[in-house]
Amino acid sequence: MKRVILAAILFACIAVVPGRAHATEVGTVRPFGLGIQVFDPTALIGKLFLDRHDAVDFGLGFWGLGPDRCYDANGNWYYCNRSDQFFSVHFDYLYEDLIFENHVLRLDWHAGAGGRMIFNSYRNNTGAHDVALFARVPIGVDFTFRRPSWVEAYVEVAPGLFVFPPLDFWIDVGVGVRAYF
Repeated sequence: MKRVILAAILFACIAVVPGRAHATEVGTVRPFGLGIQVFDPTALIGKLFLDRHDAVDFGLGFWGLGPDRCYDANGNWYYCNRSDQFFSVHFDYLYEDLIFENHVLRLDWHAGAGGRMIFNSYRNNTGAHDVALFARVPIGVDFTFRRPSWVEAYVEVAPGLFVFPPLDFWIDVGVGVRAYF
């Protein structure tokens, strides 16, 4: 058993140690990417690199996938599955930096600030609203592959506050992929 663990650790170290890295085109040669994201919000998404570390991302969400928040008669929220979800747009500024890089992929982290506007069927304990504003702080990890060098996958959480209607805390969670042009 000790040999298996030692071999696994050795293999992981060899895989992570940067060798002759072949540059990816994401964020350098190809600064603009389009793709899709699932979960909350499920959206068509885009990202534009302003330089190697700074980017803006945006999305056009059509619905949420998974549970939503509903409120009972006493104003207490619970998870429910509603079919009349939402349409939304979001826009974020991101700072991105390298975690590690090898001959297979580049792993970056990102953090930023932005907002999301949700239209149609936002409900809270004060009733139904046509528009809701959400201030968010996206934090995530980006996986950029060497082959194909124009693909980026990511995982992101974006905690934030609904600033209109009344204050409420929420966390957006997204998994997505983008192709860069």
